Amino acid sequence: MKNHSNIDTVISKFLDDQATEDEKIFLVEWIKDPENKSYLEDYIKTEIWIKYSFNSSVIEKQLSVLSIVTEPKRKKARSSFVKYAVIYIGVLTSATLIYFSQNHVNDQIMDESMITLEINDGVSRFFSLENQEGLNLKDNSIVFESNLLLKYESYLNNNQKSSIHEYHTLHVPYGKTFKVQFSDGSLVHINSGSKLTYPKSFNEFNLREVTLEGEAYFKVSKSDIPFQVNVDGISTTVLGTEFNISAYKNDTLKEVILVEGSVQVSENDSKERYMPSIMVPNQRATKQNQSTGLVIDQVDIKNHIAWMEGILVFEKENINAIIKKLERRFNITIRNNYKKLNALSYSGRFKNENINDILKTMQAHTNFSYIVEGKTLTINNPNNKRPMEQH
Repeated sequence: MKNHSNIDTVISKFLDDQATEDEKIFLVEWIKDPENKSYLEDYIKTEIWIKYSFNSSVIEKQLSVLSIVTEPKRKKARSSFVKYAVIYIGVLTSATLIYFSQNHVNDQIMDESMITLEINDGVSRFFSLENQEGLNLKDNSIVFESNLLLKYESYLNNNQKSSIHEYHTLHVPYGKTFKVQFSDGSLVHINSGSKLTYPKSFNEFNLREVTLEGEAYFKVSKSDIPFQVNVDGISTTVLGTEFNISAYKNDTLKEVILVEGSVQVSENDSKERYMPSIMVPNQRATKQNQSTGLVIDQVDIKNHIAWMEGILVFEKENINAIIKKLERRFNITIRNNYKKLNALSYSGRFKNENINDILKTMQAHTNFSYIVEGKTLTINNPNNKRPMEQH
């Protein structure tokens, strides 16, 4: 019996839009074998409905890249997922060839230091939002109200119906923040080092669904159509309210902070179906990893949303958590060579201070030295201070 564990990983990564170019090419070649194609059909029939039920915006986006015809958001019945999977299998081989030919012809390199809008309507295109020259949308549906706000106008053009839904992704690098207002009036503040994916328009969908990697504050406009945010491990569903979500890729802890109204939170990384939990204001829902469940507790929300006012907050946090926050805030790489700091925790609030001011405040608590070389800051044992180190 063949061991398919490796190919299962490639298929899963492809559906999650995480596969490398080499993995995509490998998958195209692999399914040319009839036995392999049969295995893929069985895999999708049993697995894709689970993935699609909590992460449909990513799956829709992936299949739209392959020029796959799909209907608007449908009810989450198993039969729909099987039908969806059959459509996927039927066009995978030919459509993937189209994908590769289009992608290489329209190859673009995203500048990771710039706030960037990625538009995917079968082919991904990248536009800097710090230099808006070259961004030309024929329907004029996007307005730049300032350099920090992207606004989608409300429109409905019945003559412009496409079988491929257009998805947009905002990439916000370290050291910067950004805001986007959807056509339904919902406003999202996006923190540094974050990525938000959403359909260009929620028209024709019965769920306003977005996917987040990183941190963002959502002020959702009231509507009869639910608004759902998917992150790794947690789905948050609302009709209209304000909440903050932090779910950075390299952080073990994912959290939802409710500011006002109510939200429904549920796990989305398990084959088991658990009852959703309802949150009330000043509560936090956290999840550490796939093997742990959701935990809801009371918190002081002001520290969790202070980042929107440019305030950096440490609440009895260890040096590793602080380093991640400093890297995102100041767009710098930090290395800690002084292991004594790993056993300590720090608290503080900083607004206008630069990174040197913050580190000097920490040095008043525990002595250490550090050196800055270009975009890299290295923390060292103060007893091993080199002559060139001035801090």
